[in-house]
Amino acid sequence: MPTTFGDLSRGIKRKEIDEAIARLGRKYLIFSGKGGVGKTTIAVNLAWSLAKAGNRVGLLDIDLHGPDLAAALYLTARLTAGEDGRLLPVEVFPGLWALTAQYLLSSDGEAVIWRGPRKIRAIAQFLEDTAWPKLDYFIIDSPPGTGDETLTIINLIKDLTALVVVTGHPLAIIDVHKGVTCLKQAKAKILGLVENQAGLICPACGETIATYPPENVQNLALKTDLPIIARLPGDPKATLMAESAQRPLVAAAPASLLALALQELAAKL
Repeated sequence: MPTTFGDLSRGIKRKEIDEAIARLGRKYLIFSGKGGVGKTTIAVNLAWSLAKAGNRVGLLDIDLHGPDLAAALYLTARLTAGEDGRLLPVEVFPGLWALTAQYLLSSDGEAVIWRGPRKIRAIAQFLEDTAWPKLDYFIIDSPPGTGDETLTIINLIKDLTALVVVTGHPLAIIDVHKGVTCLKQAKAKILGLVENQAGLICPACGETIATYPPENVQNLALKTDLPIIARLPGDPKATLMAESAQRPLVAAAPASLLALALQELAAKL
């Protein structure tokens, strides 16, 4: 008989995790069936926007094999523990605390080489054994696809709501469709689709150039019976401003069309 999730999660202290989760406020999973569609960038900018608005926000990176959250926050940090031995998330901005596996590694080139049971336990520890303050929002950046990490967080957090990130690229459409099917089978709540790279803002003239046929994501919305809750344009100028300032885009270029679209999406949460 094959090993099931239930077998692998027997050692998890369900009561302690439920008590920890109850302090985390509204919980959102930034999800996609495809890599490279902008999940981490969206997660960081949504969390920053919510914290800037006066909320207390937690940001958790459960992409254990490719943790990009530290780089997206332009922050090098090492995790420390409190007197009780629990991990202390890093306060990256007033009201915004972050935790990523990258903070556990000694260098950017070090890799996490873990299999299912250890990954499941690590994610449980990120919830149970971390001294998260009482939060208004908890944003979770997930790896692409429907592997152990995503299924674990859905299993552990029952009141989780997913935002599904997609681009109009045909391969992204195929993979995201499969991902949505998995979320529905897992009975996860889905707020809707977030179309990233929905056109490209020309740095010279400011006009928006189509990158993919708009009907690609529209057809996906029809097939999955999900609303498109945001269309985020590609904005090379604002992106360069963020990289130059080494700050999230909504902080470095708050008046840009992309930042305004991200702030509008944050307000919907």
